Amino acid sequence: MKRGTNYWRVAVIFALVIFPAFFDAAYADRSDGKSMPSTACRFLKNMGFELPFNTIELTKEDMVIIADAVEDTKTWPSPAVGIQATVSAGAYIGERDLDVLKKRRGDAIKAYLMELGIPSRNIYVDPVVMTDDVVFRRADGGLAVQQIAIELAPICKGGSCAWMCGPL
Repeated sequence: MKRGTNYWRVAVIFALVIFPAFFDAAYADRSDGKSMPSTACRFLKNMGFELPFNTIELTKEDMVIIADAVEDTKTWPSPAVGIQATVSAGAYIGERDLDVLKKRRGDAIKAYLMELGIPSRNIYVDPVVMTDDVVFRRADGGLAVQQIAIELAPICKGGSCAWMCGPL
């Protein structure tokens, strides 16, 4: 795997998860050259979790965050007919047995999401090796690595949920 591959995955996750959190509304350009406010889609649930190195278990607090997010998806308007979960299960290069660790983390998250009622066929796990490009240093000098990222999205009749996102 090329070194830059994980960098781009993190950049995409940042663009989709963190960057939009800084803005409440988007602005769409109209054909007449004027900009008008538009409603950003608010029907995605994104979560990230940092695990102690070489472990797979989430904390009880992390499990509550995931359970609450899954519960919140039940308020999505009809015709949302299900939930799709995309899981990035990572192992940092400073951890042991990377292939085993990322698989076990992905399996553990998938099992918990299934326990919460999301069918296996709607859960996609992407195991990744995380390089130093995605690590941040805390003020105390320790490493900050979010090895788990979860996105919950609606599955809609006809395949498009654009109607849930408001006018653009």
